[in-house]
Amino acid sequence: MPLEFNGPLARRVMSLVTLTDIRDNRLRSLFQYWSSKLRGRTMPARRDLDPLEMRPWLGNLVLVDFPGDLKDYRIRLEGVNVVQFYGSSRTGRGIEAMTSDLERKVVLPQYFSVVESKQPAYYEAEFISSEGVLTYQHKLVLPLSDDGERVNMTLAGIYFDRVPAEAG
Repeated sequence: MPLEFNGPLARRVMSLVTLTDIRDNRLRSLFQYWSSKLRGRTMPARRDLDPLEMRPWLGNLVLVDFPGDLKDYRIRLEGVNVVQFYGSSRTGRGIEAMTSDLERKVVLPQYFSVVESKQPAYYEAEFISSEGVLTYQHKLVLPLSDDGERVNMTLAGIYFDRVPAEAG
C-alpha cells in the first residue's frame, strides 16, 4: 500500500512483504535467510540467527529491542554502514535519538507496524538526511519473538543510495 508524502520525504512505500515485493536484491536475500529460520513458526527468535551466517548484511543491520510499550524501544545494535550514514551510533538509545519530528513520523510507524502485525515490511524512501544529502533508502524490517507470540525485537536491513544531484 503506497503512501505519498510531500516535502523532504518524496516517497514511502510500505507493504507486508512476500519475496517478490522486495526490489532490493540484498534485502531479498536477507528475507530468504529470515524465512529459513521460521521452522513452522510465524517468526524466528533472535537466538535462531547466526551472525556468521549474516555476514553479507552485518554492516547494514539494526536490531531494536521492544521490551514492553512500543515507545520504550532501544536500539541494541547498528551496523557500521548505518552508523557511518547517520554520523554517530544510536546503540542503547530510543526515541530520544530521533533528530526531528519528521523522522519520528516516518521511521517509528515502520517499526511499530511490524511489531503490531507480526509481519515483515519493506520500505523505500527518498529523503534529505540530517546532513542535507538527498538519499534513497531501502529498508526491510523483520519481526523476532522469544516466545513465538509477542514481537520483542526487530531486525532491519537498511541500504542507502545517494541520489545523483541532477535527479534532485
